Amino acid sequence: MDVISLVVMLFVLFFLSNVGFFIFEKLHLPGMMGEIVFGIIAANLVIAGLGGWNLLEQIGIVVQTPTSEGSEGYNVLMLFSELGIIFLLFTVGLETRVSDLLKVGRTAMLTALFGIAVPFTLGLLLVFFVGGSTISTLFIATVLITTSAGVAAHVLRHLNVSNSPEGKIIMSAAIISEILTLIILAVISGLAVGDTSPAGIVLTIAKALIFVVLALIVCLFVMPRIHDYINRHRGKEHPDWTMLFVGIGVCFALAILADAIGLSVIVGAYFAGMMFADNAEEWNLIREIEPLKEFFMTFFFISVGIRVILSDLMSLEVLAFAFAISAIAILAKYFACSAGAKLGDRSLKRESLNLIGWGMVPKAEVVMVIATIGVMTGALDPVVFSCVVIMAIAATAVSHLMMEIEFHKKYGREGFNSTEDL
Repeated sequence: MDVISLVVMLFVLFFLSNVGFFIFEKLHLPGMMGEIVFGIIAANLVIAGLGGWNLLEQIGIVVQTPTSEGSEGYNVLMLFSELGIIFLLFTVGLETRVSDLLKVGRTAMLTALFGIAVPFTLGLLLVFFVGGSTISTLFIATVLITTSAGVAAHVLRHLNVSNSPEGKIIMSAAIISEILTLIILAVISGLAVGDTSPAGIVLTIAKALIFVVLALIVCLFVMPRIHDYINRHRGKEHPDWTMLFVGIGVCFALAILADAIGLSVIVGAYFAGMMFADNAEEWNLIREIEPLKEFFMTFFFISVGIRVILSDLMSLEVLAFAFAISAIAILAKYFACSAGAKLGDRSLKRESLNLIGWGMVPKAEVVMVIATIGVMTGALDPVVFSCVVIMAIAATAVSHLMMEIEFHKKYGREGFNSTEDL
């Protein structure tokens, strides 16, 4: 592929992705859903009157399947997508302060734990019932437990209820859920490419736990000292020196380390972000990394869409499976999180439990990352991948709608007023 062909491919995908993002944002839906949907349209729209004309083929993209290799353009797109995944998880880590996690209350913790345990168990039972390998079963169960903290925060800000009691519980529980999900993913992705014997499983779990514990120790005890050292020297010798390059360097280094010990690169990227989280605002890291993340994430989300082949979903068995995992992802998550919140705080009323339950349902970035890793490792079949994408879109749309209805029902159109609504 020459440079002009590459530029044309990236331009077309970038344009499509941003049109989808703009339209969905205007509909008050997460823009990333629009990027995925427009990827699905581009992959599946074939104009018979023009001899089977398809946009992706015209720009040099032929999607890889279990029986055929992808085109060079597709491989380049996937490289951009993988960089997007790394920058995404690094950014998510930048917004996760260890000090805040230590303050998480009983209600948020139980909400997160119930929201993981119930869907995970039901997912295992479902795939065991329909038949599937151990690794594919674990991957599917894992995508069902995710909560998109990014989408939840977006909806809460849109409704002006971020500081409401329910909003604070949702965000705390969503962050805990993301961390626990990534730890589970670290183990499962390690098993997907490593030894699945009992000894191998124990070793993979041990490596994941040691990696996480060491990362948290660095966050709590090492980074404060590094912060003081950097600020002292940066201020005197290099006043204009940006911390962005240091952050990206650490992100890449931990991603490489995670991969080297058999874990997913995104685990390394996430905990690299956490190491800088307490000082991210002071060092302007989130603002400076945002354009880089958004650029590469554009290609990640549209790449998710182009791998969804709608014709694969046109059988009763596949549709039934997609419906089943969607029901677990939406209803089981809603009821489990509501129950966890009630157990954590008996004084919560039904309307508050509804808000918390629906607020924990949205799935977007992390579920797409997990599904993509599953496909790349061969653990997930492309048809199952398509079902997972449809499930994530459905869960996010339903959650967004129900959160808006429930929050407006309790707080009205103006949102939460801390002086009147407590």
